[in-house]
Amino acid sequence: MPFYLDSPTKEFRFGDVLTGFQHPIVRIDKPDKRVDLTISVARPQYFAVMTPCCAIEQNSISLAPLVEVRDAIVLKHPRLRDNLSLINVPFPPREGFTEEQIGKMEPDKQAIIMSESAKYTYFDCFVYEQNGFFPSYEVKRNKLTVATIQYRMVDFKSIFRVECSLIEREREAPTELKMSELTVTTRGHLRDKLTYYFSQNADDVRE
Repeated sequence: MPFYLDSPTKEFRFGDVLTGFQHPIVRIDKPDKRVDLTISVARPQYFAVMTPCCAIEQNSISLAPLVEVRDAIVLKHPRLRDNLSLINVPFPPREGFTEEQIGKMEPDKQAIIMSESAKYTYFDCFVYEQNGFFPSYEVKRNKLTVATIQYRMVDFKSIFRVECSLIEREREAPTELKMSELTVTTRGHLRDKLTYYFSQNADDVRE
């Protein structure tokens, strides 16, 4: 199933891959009425649009940096290395582990893993598949390279709002900003997982 559209539309859409923006990070150690904060600026090469298509207007848009997938995800689930985007949808946890990994688990844990039905894993992130412009990077264990991949991910905790005069409803996105667009199916997966993330209760079990 395609992840990206072969021929992207010209407008900004939810889930689009953009470039050219910056990521301001605000730190406030002791919140009070005084202005006591530190602002740093990061420049990731790519961002994902986190504003729903119908709400992209009035020079405002929400973005999230597209960053390298956490080493822990890649190392813990070797069966997913060739299909890391599987974590974008509910799937049986056993599919993320090799038979060898399951065989080394305690019997009680084995029984749980084998009996669990499909569910979201790493519910706070969404993986973008490899493409022609994401640079490759190495994932290492004990200084040894175990995988070379191009996948990127959105951490929902990193979503931020930016104002830009180029952002307007149904306005064509500058070609130098919009790099790629998700298919309708992939955009639906992103919407579903983002909804699930924001619907979690404090007592819910987290992976």
